[in-house]
This record gives sequence, structure tokens and C-alpha cells, in this order.
Amino acid sequence: MARRIKIKAEFRSLLSEKLMDLGNLVAATLVFGQFLTGKEFSVVVFIAGIILMMACYIASYILSL
Repeated sequence: MARRIKIKAEFRSLLSEKLMDLGNLVAATLVFGQFLTGKEFSVVVFIAGIILMMACYIASYILSL
């Protein structure tokens, strides 16, 4: 039988907000940061950044429900 962890609404709201902030940082470093450096553009890093950003946004949305 699976156990559910009960989390207070305040904590869920704060965690949701911080996950959104993490998604923004991921986008800033992995996606937009490539354009600021002198290195060659990497499609793999770009796609990984988009996937991680979306994962953070989706987790944030699910926690806010």
C-alpha cells in the first residue's frame, strides 16, 4: 500500500515558486547563455535546457494544484 506524504499548502506554494525560479535559471544558463559565450552553439545543450526548464515548470504547476 502506497503512503502519501501530506504537505502543508504554504510549503507547496513556496516549493512551486522555487521550482519556477529554478526553471528560469536553467533557461538562462543552458539556453540563453550559449549566445553570450564565444563557444560554438550546441543543439544538445539547448534541447537539454528546454527539457529541464519544461520539467521544472510542469512540476511547479502540479504542486500548485
